[in-house]
Amino acid sequence: MSIKTIFSGLKVGDNHPIKILGIINLSRESFYKQSITTKKSEVSKKVEKFINEGVDFIDIGARSTAPGVKPISVQEEMDRLIPILKFIRNNYDIPISIDTQYSKIAEKSLSLGADIINDVSGFKTDTKIMSTIIDHNADTIIMASNKVPGDCLGINDSIKALQQSISAIEKLGYNSKKIVIDPSIGRWVPSKIAWYNLELLDQLAKFRQLNKPILVSISRKSFVGDILNYPDPKDRLIGTLACTSIAVYNGAHIIRTHDVKETRDVVDISWKLKNYAQFLDKVSI
Repeated sequence: MSIKTIFSGLKVGDNHPIKILGIINLSRESFYKQSITTKKSEVSKKVEKFINEGVDFIDIGARSTAPGVKPISVQEEMDRLIPILKFIRNNYDIPISIDTQYSKIAEKSLSLGADIINDVSGFKTDTKIMSTIIDHNADTIIMASNKVPGDCLGINDSIKALQQSISAIEKLGYNSKKIVIDPSIGRWVPSKIAWYNLELLDQLAKFRQLNKPILVSISRKSFVGDILNYPDPKDRLIGTLACTSIAVYNGAHIIRTHDVKETRDVVDISWKLKNYAQFLDKVSI
């Protein structure tokens, strides 16, 4: 079974090079302080840098979902996100993903030209977001979650949660070819120790049974720091890239990252290593 689709106008799947989703972080509560951009001038520099480095999509988020962070209101998330979305949409021709769990924000964002909704709750936080996505014929990324974002423990739990999310939106008439799945790698809840994430990486190919492109979001996350004993995210790039290479080799189709250039180099090598046989007949000996 070959996995393939058109996602926000781009070919994604087994026979296509890995796509990069670059993170635009508007959340002041973020675990990775060096990634935060709140001013239009800062955002402009980052978007232009990402485009020059070969990014395929950008993902705008204004709410931190890290464990222990005090949640902000939906209105605060809206106030942070919408001005930046308008600025990017008006100045750059690139597919835009909105990282939100809320239908009100999804509705406003899609009406302003966003292309993708990235819901880390898998539609569990606000079920109305499914109808919003359908009404706008938008693409979506869903993360494996039961009751709160990323609370799945183990690969079987993650697959079951994703199946539930896919089934829920399909029952409303959504074309599930527009879905990308996220296994929920990261320490989303305190009980999700590093070994659960290593299992997800090692057995990533099991998610192929869902017949959906797989997105992996590892970028500088705390489980990398737990393994390497690096409490500061700024020290976790090399560990992140090591995990990214394994994810690509084991079947990831899209990588979400803070570091586009470095990630692009790693995924290009990893994908070509995995698929080298198809290039052999093109080599002159």
